[in-house]
Amino acid sequence: MNLGKEDLPKLEQLWIKYDEMKGQLAYRRYEVLYQPQDTNIGGGKSNIVSSPVENEIVKLHKDKTYRNLSESIAAIEDVYRNATPEQKAVIDYRYWDKDELVYEWEDIAHELTKQRSDDKIISRYAVIRIRNKVMQETAKRIGWINF
Repeated sequence: MNLGKEDLPKLEQLWIKYDEMKGQLAYRRYEVLYQPQDTNIGGGKSNIVSSPVENEIVKLHKDKTYRNLSESIAAIEDVYRNATPEQKAVIDYRYWDKDELVYEWEDIAHELTKQRSDDKIISRYAVIRIRNKVMQETAKRIGWINF
């Protein structure tokens, strides 16, 4: 299964909003763990384990929003950690604003060409192929596609 044109912008938004998602994850953790909830309506003592750490883990694991954010962040971090230097450069320039003046595909290609030790030129299309590979790895990691 391949990624479609409508999938790429969604995956790119995950990379663009990476820092924002980390903040949302911390806030969601706070909401789940520390906001009071009355779960014992008219009942007796429940059979829930009384260990606070286990209770936290169970609460966080049950929350779909927290799990989704956590898995998306882990996927991005894993893909970035395993990326080649060229892939990391594309991510840095395009999604994480390493340099405000280098954003367009041609500019990123020029920067990557300057970083090479040989005389080979990296084209705009090569940079887009690098981006597509990163997005494909991200999609695999979050479970959108299987190979």
